[in-house]
Amino acid sequence: MKKFIMMRKILSLIAISFLMISCSEELKFNDPGFQGQKDDVFWRANDTRAYIDNGKLTIEAYTQYEIVTLGTSSTNVGKYRLGTTNTNNFASYTYDVDDIFLEYATVPSPGPASLVTIQNGGTGYSNASSVAVTGGTGSGMSVSIVTNSTGVVTSITLMSRGNGYVAGDLVTVTGGNLNCKLRVQNVQNSNGEIEITSFDDVKMTVSGKFKFNAVKTTNSPFGGEVVNYQYGEFHNVQIYPSI
Repeated sequence: MKKFIMMRKILSLIAISFLMISCSEELKFNDPGFQGQKDDVFWRANDTRAYIDNGKLTIEAYTQYEIVTLGTSSTNVGKYRLGTTNTNNFASYTYDVDDIFLEYATVPSPGPASLVTIQNGGTGYSNASSVAVTGGTGSGMSVSIVTNSTGVVTSITLMSRGNGYVAGDLVTVTGGNLNCKLRVQNVQNSNGEIEITSFDDVKMTVSGKFKFNAVKTTNSPFGGEVVNYQYGEFHNVQIYPSI
């Protein structure tokens, strides 16, 4: 009986060891590779390649039925904001199998404001919280403002995102002399960031990180309205001549 119990313990330990090895292999990053979390589920490409055309970088990552495409306006190391009016910086996701075709992209689309920046600090304002804004295509946005001694707004914090705004909207902060202008850079439904951390122009490889929300651009009834990628990484992706 003791031998039987001991044998069961040994088999359990072996099973746990195999499970840990399996998990470790799943989390191991391929070199080269492209992976991330798609809607909170681990996702890894089977093949990845990059291209440069007129100084703009495009990375394409494939599985059997899916393609993730990342685009940046240059190959310079740095961060590129998505979902803005600069369509050279973008991410897209497509799924195509049998009669189901889904396409998502970080295109300007209506939604709650995600990032708002000061276009003009205006005059006559005082420090305040939850100040309403007017204008733009949406409604319901409010901000907290910090001003300097002359009443110019120097920083803002988004308090309420509102809804129905699109990238590029110019809104006015109420109060003061009604001349503080804010620019909606992107919205919650369509935004993100690509960061190029390394570009090797000798080996012709590129590495970096990405995250994005992309809205559905097809009329297919399948799938949700937004696809989300987080903790994305691409590493030593080979750059090929443009097609």
